[in-house]
Amino acid sequence: MSDAPQSYPFLPYHPIRVYKVVSTYASVQYSKLKRLVPLFGHFARFQLTNSKKTDIVKNIPYGGSGNLLDIYIGSPASSPVNSPLASPSNANIDDDAGSDHTVESNGSPVIIYVYSGSWDSGHKSMMMPMAQNLANQGYLVVVPDYKRYPQAKIEDMVRDVQDAVVWTTVNATRYGGDPANIYLMGSGSGAHVASLAIMHDAAKQLGVQAVPNVQGDSTPIVSLPLWPDMPTSSLEDLKSHHHHHQHHHDLQEQQPLLRERVRGLILFSGVFDITFYYAYLHNRGIEEVSAMPRVMHQSANNYLACSPSWILSTATAETADRPELLEQVLPKSILLIHGEKDRLIPAHSSQTLFNLLCAAEIPNIKFKIYTGQSNLDPAIDLILPSNAITAALLNDVADVIRPWSSMGGAGYDGGYSTGSSTPNGILDDDEEDSQMLKHRQDQYTREFSEGLLRDSALTY
Repeated sequence: MSDAPQSYPFLPYHPIRVYKVVSTYASVQYSKLKRLVPLFGHFARFQLTNSKKTDIVKNIPYGGSGNLLDIYIGSPASSPVNSPLASPSNANIDDDAGSDHTVESNGSPVIIYVYSGSWDSGHKSMMMPMAQNLANQGYLVVVPDYKRYPQAKIEDMVRDVQDAVVWTTVNATRYGGDPANIYLMGSGSGAHVASLAIMHDAAKQLGVQAVPNVQGDSTPIVSLPLWPDMPTSSLEDLKSHHHHHQHHHDLQEQQPLLRERVRGLILFSGVFDITFYYAYLHNRGIEEVSAMPRVMHQSANNYLACSPSWILSTATAETADRPELLEQVLPKSILLIHGEKDRLIPAHSSQTLFNLLCAAEIPNIKFKIYTGQSNLDPAIDLILPSNAITAALLNDVADVIRPWSSMGGAGYDGGYSTGSSTPNGILDDDEEDSQMLKHRQDQYTREFSEGLLRDSALTY
C-alpha cells in the first residue's frame, strides 16, 4: 500500500508564496489553453477531410498489474520512413481489444510514448490526436497508461515503462512493427521516467551504479526495479527477425549479458536532474504543492538516485577506461528537444544531459533548441500536420529513425529551430540564456550548502 499522503499539504499563507503559486499555475494553464483550443479546432476540421485512416486497438493489458495501452496503426500510403504499415482492411476503434488485429509485419518503426503530467496526472486517451498523426507518418505508435502519484512513486512508474517496452518488443510483430527498431519517446515528467528507466538499467547491466551518500542524509535509497526478463523465445525471434542489423547482433554475441533495450530515445522538455529541478521549483515558490518531491521520496540522496544525469555521470566515470561498454547498453540514437523560452522546465536540463552523453561517446546524439518556443509537448505540438512547428518536429523525429530504416536525405532546415551536436550544445545566440541558467544553478547550490533551502544537503 502506498505511503503517499492522502492529500497535498495546505497551501502556505505567506502572501509572496501564495502569489508565486497562483501566478505560476495560472501562467501554465493559460499557456496550454492558448495553444490547445485553436489546435483542436483545426484538428477536428483536418479529421473530417482527411482520407488517411488509423486503426486504433485500445485497452490492451500489459505488465500484469492492471495497466492498459493503446496501439495506433497508420495508413500504408502515408509512410515517410520507407516502412509502410499493412493495416487491417477495416479501420476502427476497438474498446475491448478482444478481436484479432494481427497484421503482416514489414518492419515499421515503433514509437512508445510516455506522456507528461507532472508525475500525478494524464491519461493515454488524451494522446489520441498526437498518436494518430505519428501513425499517419508510418510509425506503429504505442501509448501506455502508467501508475501515477499518489497511487505510485517513481519505482512503480519505472517498472511500468519497463513492462511497456518488454510487451512491445514481444508483440510488435503482430501489429506490423519491428521489434528491433523501437524508440522510447517522452515529454516532461514522461521524459524523466523514460530516461531514468534506460539509464538505471544501463548502469545496472555494467555494475557501475554508484550509491548516493550525501552527508547528513540517512534516508534509505529508493530501490529502482531491475529490467524484467525477456522470454527466451522472444529473444531468439528478435535476433533472427532483422538479421540486417549485423553490427548490433555482433555486439550481442561478443557481450551476451549487455543489451540495449530500445533503439533510440526521443525526449521533449525533459527533467533529468531532480536536484536542480527541486531548487528551480523552490525558487518559484511551488515545491510544496508539486508532486515531484514526494514521488522521489523527499531526500537529497533520492533526488540524486532518481536523476538520469547523475546516473549517467557516475557510469561514465566508472567506465572511463572502457567507453565502448556504455555504447553497448545505451540506445544508439538520442534526440533531445527543448524550447528556448521554457520556464516550466529550463533548457539547462537537456543541455546537461546532452553534455554527459557527448562525454559518454554515444554515437548519434542530437540536441535541438527551438528559438522563441516555450515548453514543447508532443501532445500539443504534434497534433496538426499543417503547422510549421509540427512539420519541424516530425522531421527531427524522422532524422533519428531514418538511418535505421534504410533512408537517407536531409532533415528540416527551416527557421523554427536551431541545434548543435557539440558538447557545448547551446548556440552563440542562446549564450545569454545559458549563462543565466548556469548562474541560477550556482546560486541554488550555494543556498543548499548554506541551509537556506529546506533540504540543506542537496549539492553534488
